[in-house]
Amino acid sequence: MREQPMTNYEGWKDYQARLQQQKNRKDLLKKGICFFPLLLIAVLGVQFIRVSLSTGHHENSSELTDPVTEQQAEAVPGFDKKKLRSILDTHVLCASTGGMIDLDYSGDTLSIETTLDRGLQDFMSEQVRDSLSPIIAFVAIDPATGRVLSMVESRKADIQNNQFPAASIFKIVTAAAAIEGCNMSGDTTLAYNGRSHTLYKNQLKDRTNRYTNKVSLKESFAKSINPVFGKLGILRLKKELLEEYAARFGFNQPIDFELIVEPSTILVGDDPYHWAELACGFNRETLISPLHGAMIASVISNSGTLVQPTIVEYVVDSQSAPVYVGGDRTVRKIISRKTSDELKKMMVSTVRSGTSKRTFKGYRKDPVLSNLVIGGKTGSINNRTCELRYDWFVGFCEEKTGPRKLAIAVLVVHDRLLRKKAGEFARLAMKRYFS
Repeated sequence: MREQPMTNYEGWKDYQARLQQQKNRKDLLKKGICFFPLLLIAVLGVQFIRVSLSTGHHENSSELTDPVTEQQAEAVPGFDKKKLRSILDTHVLCASTGGMIDLDYSGDTLSIETTLDRGLQDFMSEQVRDSLSPIIAFVAIDPATGRVLSMVESRKADIQNNQFPAASIFKIVTAAAAIEGCNMSGDTTLAYNGRSHTLYKNQLKDRTNRYTNKVSLKESFAKSINPVFGKLGILRLKKELLEEYAARFGFNQPIDFELIVEPSTILVGDDPYHWAELACGFNRETLISPLHGAMIASVISNSGTLVQPTIVEYVVDSQSAPVYVGGDRTVRKIISRKTSDELKKMMVSTVRSGTSKRTFKGYRKDPVLSNLVIGGKTGSINNRTCELRYDWFVGFCEEKTGPRKLAIAVLVVHDRLLRKKAGEFARLAMKRYFS
């Protein structure tokens, strides 16, 4: 699929859908009534062969088994993603150990083959189940294919929302805007006054004195220095670039997925100080879901390209007839490869010398993790009453000498007792998946 910058996502999708529909009409005329038997053979053949699409680079996806497009799947009578969203239960899939799931629907039994990796899903389910934290959510995606390899959650508190304050995770978006929109790099020198994790208005002035600290963009990202990112928001990015790059990364846009996922939200007003708050994540109004967090990480790992996530391989009825085939490979170019390469280096610095240094201590001597390139971004913020603390890790890992990659998002909501942190769950998942 040809990759193009996304300046108008809806228009682009409509255009691609129209081209695909034209192609489908021609294909159906050629194939006639043979189409459905061939489709069934293709689906079952993929499952018997089990060629792991999660091991391929996106650039080499043409060498893999061609996926059935969403338009073709919708041509199979009965089901599309909208229908699946109405019958699938997120809690059921999160509790699954992968493989086939059966459910009753209109007097028939439907069998759903998921994209979940059984080993990783089962392992992370155990890790999450044993924790006493009020909420834990974990999502892992293969960046090259968009397949969700693990999705688990634990809710021991009566908190029903599926969106949470993004906190410093939004610094990924801010850094991308600074690199691509302001011609910066990880080595660009920036300055700030005062403490690194506060955000007072007097820290946002464009001034330099003997108390000024100078750091690179990479270091300020790795150490999550709020006034640096606040100054980027108020002095360089301002409303226009903040809105543009938030939209590029999917904020305020629906997520086309087989489960109901509320859009991540951001509101960019006209108050310059508010731009600073948004740019560094120093607010509780910018909300994001764990799935969206993993999608953002996959963009960085996949050279700036997002492959739309999917968790359903196919659905068959009680007669083994296919009623839905997944594998939609809708592709969006979010940022340039150059920008994603800079962000990748900054996220690696977070693990090596930044806010995740302690969590990943010794990983370069670990027999499994030492073979991986690991990067991430942390984020944390209290709720308004300070009774809960939202703790994020969004990151990626990829083989140094192989094709496999993993994009991860972990959210842990702590109460007054701080237990296992989000980064620790991420480390466990990385080691398990690549063992």
